[in-house]
Amino acid sequence: MKPHRFAAFLGLSLLVACADQSPPGPGILTATLKSPNGAEGAALVVLMGPGIGEVTPVGSNQLYSNSSLDEVRIVLINQNDGTLAFRVEVADTTIEPTAIVEEVANPHNQIRLTLDGYQLEFRR
Repeated sequence: MKPHRFAAFLGLSLLVACADQSPPGPGILTATLKSPNGAEGAALVVLMGPGIGEVTPVGSNQLYSNSSLDEVRIVLINQNDGTLAFRVEVADTTIEPTAIVEEVANPHNQIRLTLDGYQLEFRR
């Protein structure tokens, strides 16, 4: 009996471990700017990769974008001292686009001199 219980426990554990992973396919990812300085005023980011679709702002952020081939340039402007974030449609939610943070402005609209520690974090 013990080997059967162990096998059932192992199977259940594997099922629970994989439960939060969605299958490959189209969908929407939410991208959030992670900053070593807290809230930021604005950011210019670039997404690269195949299958990138429409981008839309999250919350009260303003968003402007320009697409060409497999690249989308995005300007995000923080309206309420919140988090800079946006949603992006992708062909496969299991593959994150390559993201480059090109420029960041602090809440007083001054350009940050260094981009060390900045990144976009994606979640499904």
